[in-house]
Amino acid sequence: MPYRDQATVRAWVEEFSERETLTTDVTVLEKEFTAGPESGMVVVSLRTASTVTYIQPVMEEGLPHWVVTFEARPDSFDLDSAGVAALAHDLGTLARLLEFLQLKTDAILAAAR
Repeated sequence: MPYRDQATVRAWVEEFSERETLTTDVTVLEKEFTAGPESGMVVVSLRTASTVTYIQPVMEEGLPHWVVTFEARPDSFDLDSAGVAALAHDLGTLARLLEFLQLKTDAILAAAR
């Protein structure tokens, strides 16, 4: 399916970045992991938190559903008000990107019916 294709997902991320200024680094990974319904990972680097954060489609009830994964951190971290505001902005952007990828995936699936 196209939502698992690196070139397609990269094009979607680029389309999103043309609509919204990205203040975080967003990378569509090469397929160095097992191809399947949970591939096409998008890694997002948050500005004020070094937590590994990525987006991927997972299958729920036979349909792909994009989710965000925040990997565990070994240590806690402190942020001042500016850092919290930057993190909140980054998370808002992440939520909008997630929604955009879901809408693109849903449109492809609807067109295939």
